[in-house]
Amino acid sequence: MTQNEPVQDNDDRLLFEAAEWLVRLASGDVTESDAAELVRWRAQSPDHDDAFRKVASIHTLTRAVATTPAPVIDRRAVLAGGSVLGAAVAAFGIMQPPLSLWPSLAELMADHRTGAGERYAFSPMAGVDIELNSRTSVSLVDSGRGIALISGEAFVDASSARQPFSVEAGSRQIIADAAILNVQALGGVLRITCARGRVQCRRDGHRDDIHAGEQLAFDTDNRTTRTRIDPAKAAAWRRGLLIFEGVPLGEVIEQINLYRAGRIILTDAALGRRSVNGVFHTDRIDSAVEQIQQALGLRSRHLPGGVLLMG
Repeated sequence: MTQNEPVQDNDDRLLFEAAEWLVRLASGDVTESDAAELVRWRAQSPDHDDAFRKVASIHTLTRAVATTPAPVIDRRAVLAGGSVLGAAVAAFGIMQPPLSLWPSLAELMADHRTGAGERYAFSPMAGVDIELNSRTSVSLVDSGRGIALISGEAFVDASSARQPFSVEAGSRQIIADAAILNVQALGGVLRITCARGRVQCRRDGHRDDIHAGEQLAFDTDNRTTRTRIDPAKAAAWRRGLLIFEGVPLGEVIEQINLYRAGRIILTDAALGRRSVNGVFHTDRIDSAVEQIQQALGLRSRHLPGGVLLMG
């Protein structure tokens, strides 16, 4: 196609629109409403979703420089290049959004995704029921016989499944064979709680077994912590509750961030080690923030984009 040729093919039009979406998301001015609008655009037809996936998955995105500013894209210049895909290189900024203020590329490409304050339940195969917590993204793998947890938290009931069900989280594969579990990926920490049966966690040929009433946590340094835990408390979010007993403030803030637009940031890392006790309602999460501030004597400062500095 030459520079002067009009956009005649519907596929070309959708690819161009998808590229515009990526550039728009990389501008740094994206909002939750923008993300919701993109979800609606992708849902218009399978062709819309396919166009977005094609543009978003180009190999050069993974090699682009994160600080590259998003250029003003000219339709003729894009088409003259022989492919709309090249226009998406500048969209690298959505691979790892700063402070998680908007959805990442992987989240936007997820098969199922919830926004702040939303929950969603689905059944990917017979005998398996999954409930997603607020701000959670998952994709189906192995023809629906497993999911990949991209971010957030998921409750998986595979107790009636006739075959094992898998949950991929980072570099780990979690196998539930007639088991019930809660999987949470927040703040670089993966927490796997077994509520019934036994769960296997595999990585690089190593296997950890997690029994009912146990939680296995892996941090960014690959340190492993095994604790006894009440599964009902770990999955209390399904009843609209967050229950904390001696939980570090940093972990509490990561959980609270699931339920509000924007992000709470601790201004002092030492504050993250302070202990928090309390029961909070997820549908009144701002009240929980106020209670924590009062209990610990903290101050806060509001910034644009829903950012709250707490210290």
